[in-house]
Amino acid sequence: MKPKTPDTRQAKIKQQQDLPLNSKPLNSTLTKASLSGENQSSVNKASPNESNDSPSNTRPSKTKPPKVSPPKASPPKAKQLWASLYLPSLQLDSINPDQDTPIAITARIKNRQQVISCTKGAIDIGITYSMALNGAYALCPALTVIEYDQEYQTTLLRQVGEWAMQFSSIVSLHPPDHLLIEIAGSKRLFEGFETLTSLIEQELTKLGFTAQMGIAPTPLAANLLARANSRIGITRLERLPVGLKEFSVSLLDLDEQTIEGLRKSGIHFIGGLLNVSPASLTRRFGPACVKYLDCLMGKHPYPVKPLRSSEFFERSLDLPIEVHDTNALQFATLRMTNELSAFLIARDAGVNGYLFTLRHERHANTTLQLRFLQATSQPKHLHQVLTERLAQTTLPAPVSGLAMVAKEFSEIERNAADFFHKSQRQQKSLGEVIDKICSRLGADSLHALSTVDDHRPEKAWKKTFPDCFEHSIDHWPQRPLWMLDTPKIAKHPLQRISDIERIETGWWDDTDVRRDYFIAQDKNSTRYWVFKERDGSEHIYIHGLFA
Repeated sequence: MKPKTPDTRQAKIKQQQDLPLNSKPLNSTLTKASLSGENQSSVNKASPNESNDSPSNTRPSKTKPPKVSPPKASPPKAKQLWASLYLPSLQLDSINPDQDTPIAITARIKNRQQVISCTKGAIDIGITYSMALNGAYALCPALTVIEYDQEYQTTLLRQVGEWAMQFSSIVSLHPPDHLLIEIAGSKRLFEGFETLTSLIEQELTKLGFTAQMGIAPTPLAANLLARANSRIGITRLERLPVGLKEFSVSLLDLDEQTIEGLRKSGIHFIGGLLNVSPASLTRRFGPACVKYLDCLMGKHPYPVKPLRSSEFFERSLDLPIEVHDTNALQFATLRMTNELSAFLIARDAGVNGYLFTLRHERHANTTLQLRFLQATSQPKHLHQVLTERLAQTTLPAPVSGLAMVAKEFSEIERNAADFFHKSQRQQKSLGEVIDKICSRLGADSLHALSTVDDHRPEKAWKKTFPDCFEHSIDHWPQRPLWMLDTPKIAKHPLQRISDIERIETGWWDDTDVRRDYFIAQDKNSTRYWVFKERDGSEHIYIHGLFA
């Protein structure tokens, strides 16, 4: 018998092990050089008739055209690549608990109250996942229990989804604890998958959420890898059977009856399940199992509903315990401002201001209105202004919750980066400095001056917020910068040095004026803005001084 030769194609696939998340996929496509060499070798093979030419043959021999082997087709490429975030303790992470404090989230499963997530302090005591609540209380009578809220879980997942839209335009929610991000379209923007996935994990950690990531060319495969907590990313469709074959069937998103039936049939791994014919699976477990496997392996598309961003930003957060000092709100406010920044980046816009509310159980809520001189989306600036404002706020009662609402958005003024001096620190803009002063000293501590359409000098100007500048009249008459609140009678001789400007207005209210204004100076060349009443009085009144 001839010895069996190893299948080179299978050996090549075996060598292409799945790459970690921070590695680049192998390039398994054929090069043009290999294809051209393969075709040339086929063309050079002559047919037998070409070697039998002889002078005795009176008729020319018919030669068959050489057979050219077609080029091998490249493996199919996935048009999309999905990063799945598995958030098993989303509701627990939202309250930012102290990990040393035993806290557990419970839910009723099969008519029994069970633990579905808990802190490290509870785990150290011996409390585990799916443990009955009575058993958890027996181990720790001081255990803090929070009932699982499905509606709140969906709200939290949507908030994380809106945060993730800063990384991709296609984000999809898979309740109760999965979030899908399409990252193939964002590869060039973030300079590669390694940078993008690392940035997603880092920014999610800043929010205080714990997540497991999986990357695959199909949404269901990415969800499976995320649940398995496997630091392996599969980037090509043809590698899915090899990459998933060692995982347990318990990770499949199938009903418990189907998974139990697979185990009883002796199928414990996905590789063994893929070897079973679809007809046999349909007869034994129904068409839903086959349809799921086809979507898992990319044979059939899986419908994904993209998330649509809200028209405005609104967040609320219930604190686990009441807070008596604003310094204890640092983490909660940081999370909210980071989410606001991500919301703005996804919309490519900046916020002009927002409303921040401190909720009290036994007192009226404290409301803070924050405004910015220039629209901004920088998380550091958003948080710094809020922190300065909270430091100047006196709490009338303990804080039980926070709320933030932002509805005023506009385009951001962008500054081009310095190509030659990238290491230089960018100077703070005038808007950031003014925002910091107003937040520290109060909104009324800094203001600008704006003109009013009124000829009376004392009513021709008003105080405005620094971002509310109004264009002045181009040819406004000469006016002094220093105006007196109440005009005073001049007590020394003055000489008129300008033409007279007559102002007669205000007849419709109680401040009717009829005056002749002009500029005058004294013997020291000090210039004044003065007027005479039109009622015949000879007194000269000083209304302003020029510098």
